[in-house]
Amino acid sequence: MARPVRRPGNLPADATSFVGRRRELALVRQTLAKARLVSLVGPGGVGKTRLAVRAGTDLVRGFPDGAWLVELADIRDPALVVHAVIAALGLRDQAMVEPAALLLSYLRDKRLLLVVDNCEHLLATTAPLLVKVLHAASGVCVLVTSRETLSVPGEHVVVVPSLDLPSAQPTLPLAQLGQNEAVRLFVDRAEAVGRFELAAANAPAVVELCHRLDGLPLAIELAAARTKVLSVPQILARLTDRFALLTGEAARCCRGITRCATRSTGATTC
Repeated sequence: MARPVRRPGNLPADATSFVGRRRELALVRQTLAKARLVSLVGPGGVGKTRLAVRAGTDLVRGFPDGAWLVELADIRDPALVVHAVIAALGLRDQAMVEPAALLLSYLRDKRLLLVVDNCEHLLATTAPLLVKVLHAASGVCVLVTSRETLSVPGEHVVVVPSLDLPSAQPTLPLAQLGQNEAVRLFVDRAEAVGRFELAAANAPAVVELCHRLDGLPLAIELAAARTKVLSVPQILARLTDRFALLTGEAARCCRGITRCATRSTGATTC
């Protein structure tokens, strides 16, 4: 029996189900078909990384040399950005070769997708590096996630919105309500931590909670995790501040969810 061909790359497998985002996935595919630099832009917690990884997984067949995730969230020194790309590709730094030169030389004849995640705090270094990559390697495409655009020529921007929300006054049958993106995400994650079932008794509270969290995926997932010890009405009752229960770094990156300020100079918004 023939073994399936494993394409090169380092994109992580899904640890949980991927919910919704059909429109956004289709838009990313369409945009990458005509552009080599696509930025997924939106506030923290809106699901840019998950969307980018899923898009890369769906598109990897078109890249013989694979799809590679470069994670920049934990990098604070701009000088380490190029080293992060080199490490993600599995290359070894060479003492006698300047890192950027090593990277460009390696990529020159490659046909691959770079997924560069969490660029917003390193734009001044990441943007020019990616421009050099695209100029030197005609077979490389780049998918970026950031809270701000790179603002470089040739960049196409896909704004990542919050999940679709149901009507604030739910009148849909439970089966249809359960197909709404925000509700489906909440139910899926709540089922994962305990015995949760969407029912007529809790549906209004679930809908209200999704609205209170503005359909933001990270906030919904964090709230769903609380159903292990609290009912949905109890979570709502304690949610005096919409993110009061969602502590830590995840909550801090959720607070700017109503607007995403992006710089549009040199960028095309899709």
